[in-house]
Order: sequence, then C-alpha cells, then structure tokens
Amino acid sequence: MTDVPAEKRRPSHPVLGIFSFLARRSPLALGLVSIFVLAAILGPFIAPYSMTDTNLAMSLQGPSAQHWLGTDPLGRDVLSRLLGASRVAAQAFLIVVVIGGVVGTTLGTIAGSRGGFIDLVVSRVTEILQGFPTILVAIVIVALLNPSLTNAMIAVGLAAIPDFARVARSVAIQLRDREFIEAARGLGASETRILFGEIMPNMVGPLIVIASFDGAQAVLWEASLSFLGMGVQPPAPSFGSMLREAQNYLAIQPSLAIIVGLAVSGFILGLNLLGDALGDYFGEARR
Repeated sequence: MTDVPAEKRRPSHPVLGIFSFLARRSPLALGLVSIFVLAAILGPFIAPYSMTDTNLAMSLQGPSAQHWLGTDPLGRDVLSRLLGASRVAAQAFLIVVVIGGVVGTTLGTIAGSRGGFIDLVVSRVTEILQGFPTILVAIVIVALLNPSLTNAMIAVGLAAIPDFARVARSVAIQLRDREFIEAARGLGASETRILFGEIMPNMVGPLIVIASFDGAQAVLWEASLSFLGMGVQPPAPSFGSMLREAQNYLAIQPSLAIIVGLAVSGFILGLNLLGDALGDYFGEARR
C-alpha cells in the first residue's frame, strides 16, 4: 500500500479537516480569528471592568497592573472596551454575510442555473449595485433612518450582494450540465430540488472564502462608519469610536490609538489570511 503524504492526509470530518489544514498552512490566521471569536463570545463575561462606566479620576492612564491596556479619556478600561468592540465587529461580520450571502447566493444560483433572460436581469442588477460606492450608500441609508450598527451594516450588506452573486452564478453555470445534475433530472427531480439540493451544496467552499473577505471589509466599514459617528453610538464600544476618541490625545497618550489600531488591524488581517488559506484548501479539494 502506498503511503499518503502527511500534507495530503485529512480527517474524515470536513470541519476537522479545515481546522487541521489551517493549523498547518496559516496558524497566524487561525490564531488571530480564534482570539477575536472568543473575545466576541466571552467578552461581556470576562471583561475586568464595565465597558461604559466612567471614572474621570483614572482618565488616560497607561498600561498597568490594574488596567492592563490603560484607560481612555473618560477613565474606562481599554481592555474591557476592546472586548465589547470585538463583539460589535463580529455582529457587523454576521449581518453583512447573512444579507450578502443569502440574497447574493440565491440570485446568483438562480441566474446561473436557469440562464437566459433571468441571468441577464440578475447580472445587470448586480452590476448596478456594484457601481454604487459603499460609503455613499451607507451615508444615505443612515441619514434616512438613524445612526446605528444595523442600519450601517444593511448598506454594507447590500454592497456585498454582487460578490456572492458572481461566485454563485459562476459555480452554478459550471454545475448545471454535469452528469449528476442530469441524473437528478432523469430521476424526476424538480428544478427547485436540483437547485437547493444539488447545486447549492457544491458551492459552499467558494462562498465561505468570499464570506471571509467580505466579512473583513464589513469590520473595516463598521469601524469607518463608527469613526464618522454613523455607526455604533456612544457609550457603546466600537473600534471606530475608540479611534475617534484617541485621535485627540495622540500627543498625551499615543498608546491608546496604537492599541486600538493594532486590534482592528489584527482582526482584519486574520480574516484576509483566513480567506487566502481557505481558498487554497478548497482549491486542493477540487483537484
């Protein structure tokens, strides 16, 4: 029996296989994303101090045994607020991926599997959506409604629809004439059954990759909109609002801006590296 090289061996369970691959190929991505996922889930429970209570007597303190990452201009513990900001960033990620993923995948799959006039209409609609600057759409939606995380991320989610639709359409076109699709039709399966039972499960890999990249963009846009005062509203913590507060004190306490900047950069870097690694994983799986 020929031995299988170690790098080709994968656990039988697909989730374990992905984690095993990431641990070998991109441990930095796995580590960074894992830290922020744990921070988002456990943040409110492990935060050493309140995320919103102020204490002006302790304002702009540097890192110490009492406050590991220091305090902000209102005396709030920076570590506690970073934990809260991680949860906000995770919520932004989920909102954008759900909106863009569900709507974009559905439109792209229908367009690619049906073709013809439906494909033409969906392609033109996604091109129109892609033509609008994300920040402009976000500003308009927030201006019409009110500044909040949900409203801001709805705008970013709409901007993510074309990415998912384009990938889903491409995969659907590749699959619609494959033998197993024809076999399903021969057995009397309806087009709806083929669409959701045969085509969509085979595009999971590419969509996960797109979700990681668009999720990183969502975190960046959430921070940008909160920095402009159009996202999460005070006193709730957000990477963007924390950076806005820190910019006025760069000469007095530069560590505040550096810590927050490194945190949001680490999250975005981790998601981008994760997307690259997942692209390699699913690319190898198709070979």
